Amino acid sequence: MKERLYEILNEERLHEIVPFLKQLSAEEKQTLVPTIKKMDREINKIIMTKNSYHTAGSVNQHAIIDIASFVCMDQKNFGKNYWSLFRNIEQTEQILEWGCPDWFSDFINDSIDAEFTAFNYQHILGWTEKGYIQPKPELLGHHLSNYPADLDQHPETLSTHFWYLCEYPSKSLPFQKEWFPLVQKLVAEQKIERTRFLKECLLASNRNFNKNVTGWFMDAFTALKPTEDELIELQDELMAGLTSAQSKAVNTILIHLKKMVGSPAFKHEEFAHYLPNLLSMEVKTVVMSSLTLTEKIFQHRKVNPEILGLALTSAFVSKDDGIQSKAAKIILKYIPPSETIKESISHYSDNILTNVRSLLETYIEEKPQELEAIVSEKIILTTDENKVKVLENFEDLMFFLPLAIEDPYSHHCDTALSGFARFANDVDEESVKLIEPVFLKACKTIAKWEVPYLNVLLCNLIINYGLNLLEKYPVQLKNLNKIYEKTSNEETTREAYSNYHKKLGPITKVGAGSPVMKAFKELAIFTDEKIKAGDSVPLLFAITHAPCWISPVTLVERLEVYQNKNIEPHHLDMQLALQRCALDNTSEALQLAEKKLKGEYKDLLLFFFGKNTEPKGKVEHPAWWMTAGITRSPGKVFKEFGSFGYDTIPTEFFSGIYQWKTIDSKKNSYYPAELNIVIPKYHFEKRKNPLLLEYFIAEPRELSETIGMMWCFPNTLGSALAKVIKSCLFYSGIAEVYERNLVLNTAQALYQVKKPLDEMGYLFLGTIFLDGDKTIRGTAAEIWLEHVSHKMIDNTRLGKVIGTHEKLEWAPVKRFTDLIQHQMLNVSKNHNIALEELISTILLQMDKPITNLKKLLEVYHEVLALNQSQANKKVIEKLKDWKENSSLKKICNHLLKN
Repeated sequence: MKERLYEILNEERLHEIVPFLKQLSAEEKQTLVPTIKKMDREINKIIMTKNSYHTAGSVNQHAIIDIASFVCMDQKNFGKNYWSLFRNIEQTEQILEWGCPDWFSDFINDSIDAEFTAFNYQHILGWTEKGYIQPKPELLGHHLSNYPADLDQHPETLSTHFWYLCEYPSKSLPFQKEWFPLVQKLVAEQKIERTRFLKECLLASNRNFNKNVTGWFMDAFTALKPTEDELIELQDELMAGLTSAQSKAVNTILIHLKKMVGSPAFKHEEFAHYLPNLLSMEVKTVVMSSLTLTEKIFQHRKVNPEILGLALTSAFVSKDDGIQSKAAKIILKYIPPSETIKESISHYSDNILTNVRSLLETYIEEKPQELEAIVSEKIILTTDENKVKVLENFEDLMFFLPLAIEDPYSHHCDTALSGFARFANDVDEESVKLIEPVFLKACKTIAKWEVPYLNVLLCNLIINYGLNLLEKYPVQLKNLNKIYEKTSNEETTREAYSNYHKKLGPITKVGAGSPVMKAFKELAIFTDEKIKAGDSVPLLFAITHAPCWISPVTLVERLEVYQNKNIEPHHLDMQLALQRCALDNTSEALQLAEKKLKGEYKDLLLFFFGKNTEPKGKVEHPAWWMTAGITRSPGKVFKEFGSFGYDTIPTEFFSGIYQWKTIDSKKNSYYPAELNIVIPKYHFEKRKNPLLLEYFIAEPRELSETIGMMWCFPNTLGSALAKVIKSCLFYSGIAEVYERNLVLNTAQALYQVKKPLDEMGYLFLGTIFLDGDKTIRGTAAEIWLEHVSHKMIDNTRLGKVIGTHEKLEWAPVKRFTDLIQHQMLNVSKNHNIALEELISTILLQMDKPITNLKKLLEVYHEVLALNQSQANKKVIEKLKDWKENSSLKKICNHLLKN
């Protein structure tokens, strides 16, 4: 039986597969399932050619396996293959006639979750008639959505299935352009009941459809032009739609409610229940439309002012001047200042803008609480709070390694490597069993297609360590062989791909696709050699404080160990340790270095810690001294280093200062401006004393290792930030997930480093203030808040970056003004003063009014009022010109009066 199936497959006898399957019993079909699965794997193996790839099986062979799978397997084994078998629908019909599986109905009903099916609504109707399936309403609605044709062939299509379409539409419905005119035609011909369809359109607002589908039903409702009588009849559905999560639905419903507001039947008290939620929405058009409708109710109806008045105070949750002003004017005109209204407004007192507060004097009794100036404290980079765990024994190491695998770009990795070097050989017959779950996790992680490179190295170390232990403890670790064999077989399959880098085997053989990966690999090899040699001398580069710092005192203590044991540090280990050293408080370390160290170690650290402003002493390791100079004084050129041979490296990589400009984007009308930054090209040079820096700046530059680079150069982040800016921030709305995630991760890393910004730091922060992603902008605000609190930011430098971008409308200025109102305004007196300086500088960069400048000026006006100060004198000169613009006249005059 198996041999016969192999014969049909190998000789591609497609015409013989159905007769062969017909003669099999149910038990025989079940017996063939493992064979069919094996055949399927064989014909689906990828064959690489020079320019492309294809599967091992032919078209006929795939068809043979598809048919055999369908006939012999149950639903679980067959899976959700909705296209292969149905490519030849006639052939499928023939198979169903003599052997329809009992699971076929469930299988077809589940097809609404499939991305693509090769069958349609008409096929489903045919299979239903023949009794093959019992279709669910969801199935019929979904597939009818994608089939706007032949609607008169079956009476149940319009009488029943069309209403399933309204309740269970396909997400593709809006893109089936034929449906829109077709529905209008069917309603006009009375083949679809008009009132029922109008009601279904409104119910769509709360059915959790995506915004395109919801929008389609809203457009359909509007296109049918419901009369006032119809709107009154559908009033309950209209009101219920006001709770929709889709702003398109809410806005559409508000438009129709306005048409009936003058009718005695309009339920204004019921509307008042929905009003607070409407006024709390983030979508300004919804809020303004709700306020307009509220005003119309007051104009057309005699109502109890407090019912709507209490709801109306919710508008002050927004810090938008337009919203607050409109709400205030309605209150002043229609709502008396009763105690109830006053109390309700008092809940929002701290949020009410200064100019609006003056309008509502009779409604607001208490004065706003004056903000206090916060006492700023200097951030210390190495404290007890951010000290990382020190592993105490082998058991600690085994429990900690999984954390490092989960998050390789964190201090966990350093702690794990330090523990490896110290405790790898502290193992016995009992404790060795702890390696098995760690080994399994490392194998599962490294077996994935996409694995961060530091994870590859760490997992490789763990796996090789486990295999070494297996030789010593074969009984205790007998399962490791099976685990490793499976992982190794998977890698062997992948090695057929030309772009695959080897992950298993000796760490020296692990692939490294870029210079930065080679640097990480060299450090991993060094660590591996220490483990094998039983060398417990501490790694210099292992951090002592999160996220990436080494205490200067610990650095001195570690170097003393090397000095006393007469061991020369690995060149990359030493450089990385210097780059990670926290230089904000070095007095104790300086005293210790003078007391404990001698020779080059002592001279190097006296220079590095700043006692010697210029390098002094004998230089035996130029790379150490160059690294120390770059790390402590990035922009300074030491003449003593002139003979080291590093003058072939562009100076930008030492200083972290790159040329940049914001320019008109002629080539892309969607983005009016483009951010250009110039990063020189540099190719790795073989030299006697290479800098660790060279691995990170050399072509090709590895973008995926950016966060690792930041943790390697926390004192000099310029080059890492410049790379992210060039690759991910040239336009303001890059939508790709990879770029967005990289920018967010970089911003979060910058927040964790907690150092004053350098030139690229200001460019990066100013740029992400305007980013299209809300979370990224929020992170920018958090960085600004903390830097202002600790007096380590220059708002003039930051303002010049933002103003230079917005001068050319690099991004909608609303992104920035919303961020100010929601996160940056009124945090403290210090922050308001900093905000005034920031906005003043932004305005000074602008020559002519830009879109939404009015909003920025309104925020500026509010900040000035809070600070009880006047506009910057140079800004005043610009305001005199800008007030000629009709949309800016009012706000400019307000600012000039102050």
